[in-house]
Amino acid sequence: LSAYYFFYFAFVGAFSPYFTLYLQALDFSATEIAVLMSLMQVMRIAAPVVWGWLSDRSGRRVAIIRLSGLASLAGFAVFFFTTRFEGIFIAMALMAFFWSAALPLFEGLTFNHLGDRASAYGRVRSWGSVGFVVAVLAIGYLLDRLPIDTLLWMTALVLSGIVVCAFFLP
Repeated sequence: LSAYYFFYFAFVGAFSPYFTLYLQALDFSATEIAVLMSLMQVMRIAAPVVWGWLSDRSGRRVAIIRLSGLASLAGFAVFFFTTRFEGIFIAMALMAFFWSAALPLFEGLTFNHLGDRASAYGRVRSWGSVGFVVAVLAIGYLLDRLPIDTLLWMTALVLSGIVVCAFFLP
């Protein structure tokens, strides 16, 4: 559980502060970057409702968490194949729709797993904060030395960590 939180929030630390720099390097305007980055928040409104309903109806929370990780990575992979606004928009929407499914379902899974030990939640969840800080610092350091397009590989690697952890969930 802790490793999942680590990679989930490491993805936030890799993506949120640096992806705008990648988009700027593609010569997108400030408005285009704003539209693309807003998709993450738009999907956080819509996607959890859909995924929560599906989880409640199917009773397959862990399977949906795994699917969301795989589909998020597949959506993210589209970034490697396009630099056009339309392609990036579709990739961002897909990635964000599936990625937004994971955390609400994972929080429920965590509390179910902890059961009577709910007081341990803080120790488990704190690894998310560690992941965020590690990603922000490490990727910032690396981007000072490497081309901006390496951000895609670094972020995909972190997102892959989410997928691997999803397949080891209790």
